[in-house]
Amino acid sequence: MEKLLAKDFFRQVHLAEKELKVLNAKLQHYEDIGLSMGGTSGVIGNKQRGSSRVEMAAIGAVDVFRDLIDQQKEYTAIIARAEQVIRNISQDRYRQILNYRYICGWSFKSISDELRYNNPNSIYRAHGYALTEAQKIMDKQRGTDNGERRAGETES
Repeated sequence: MEKLLAKDFFRQVHLAEKELKVLNAKLQHYEDIGLSMGGTSGVIGNKQRGSSRVEMAAIGAVDVFRDLIDQQKEYTAIIARAEQVIRNISQDRYRQILNYRYICGWSFKSISDELRYNNPNSIYRAHGYALTEAQKIMDKQRGTDNGERRAGETES
C-alpha cells in the first residue's frame, strides 16, 4: 500500500467537509420529498393498482437517499480520522491550525487573524510544520494498523 501524505489526506478531508454540507442539504431535500409524498398515495408498489408516478418517484427518492447515506458515512469516516490525527498532535497551535483549516474550512487569512500571526507568511510555515507533525502521527498509525512494531516493543 502506498503511503498517504498528510497534505493529500487533509485535502481529501477539506473536500469531504464541503461535500458533506452539500450531501446533508440533499438528504434534507429528499427527506422533505418523502414526507410530502407520504400522504399522497397508499402502499408503494401495490400490485393491484400498478405503480403510479408518485409511487415511482418515491421509490427513486428512497434509492437516492440510501446512496447519499452511504456517501455520508464515507465522508464522516474521513473527517473522524482527521480529527483523530489532529487530536494526537502535541502542540496546541498546530492542532488549531489544522482544525481551523480542514475541519472548519477557514482561510489562511482567517486563521492568521484568529491566532494573531503578525507576518502573513508565518501561517504558511506553521501550517507546513503542522502537516509534518500530522504526517508523523499518520505514519505511526499506519505502522500500528499494519501490525508493525517499533524496535523494543513486545506483543502484549
